[in-house]
Amino acid sequence: MTSDNMASGTSSDNVTSGTSSGTTFDVRRLGPEDLGLLLGLQERVRSALADPSVFQTSTPEFIAYCLADGGRCYGVVHDGETVAYRMVYFPRDRAFNLAKDTALPSAEYHRVGHWDTVAVLPDRRGHGLARLMNVRALADLAGTDIRHLFATSAPSNPYAVRTLLEAGFQPIRLVRKFGGRLRFLLYRPSPEGWPATAGESPELAVACSATDALERAFRDGWTGTGIDIDGAGRARLRMRRRPLPFSTGQG
Repeated sequence: MTSDNMASGTSSDNVTSGTSSGTTFDVRRLGPEDLGLLLGLQERVRSALADPSVFQTSTPEFIAYCLADGGRCYGVVHDGETVAYRMVYFPRDRAFNLAKDTALPSAEYHRVGHWDTVAVLPDRRGHGLARLMNVRALADLAGTDIRHLFATSAPSNPYAVRTLLEAGFQPIRLVRKFGGRLRFLLYRPSPEGWPATAGESPELAVACSATDALERAFRDGWTGTGIDIDGAGRARLRMRRRPLPFSTGQG
């Protein structure tokens, strides 16, 4: 996932265009007929990684659900080739709903969306394609009944965290998911995003590797509002005290 600058261009009913370094990329919404395309692209991305085990693949059944009425899926096309994709998942009455890690009332679960898998072929990274798909997906969701967006991201992947922050998500706690892997749980109110706050509260910076300190800060009411990454890839999460529309349910 990248966060290079991307200038938006024209859009139509199903295609949104953007340019980066003079190269044009088109984002289109995918449908049930694109199941084979996504399965093949998923495998291309996974097999190109130095450690393929770090990539969380999705089952054909899950992808088919999201391609139908269980979510939204988008692909980035360049020169006739799909080079990236983003999946958004509506858990509804399914068992896996990230809202269950918070105190969001169960009556709101049907209005939850997950910012699920995003993947870019290695030779197309650095063009801000994740950002381009985020902008398109957020615009589309404004016309739905989805009002709570959740995402997860590894603290050890600060560039992915930064891209989510740029899309209006904020880390609200740490959770263990996907076989016990440590993840930030991020939240964004949808479609309006976070309300403006009066004045600036004090800021705290915590290393993304400092798990205990992060957990204490989240318990004390701090949420992540930005991230600083040094030349060696080490990162510090910038945090402020920001009231959530619900309690995170942490003990």
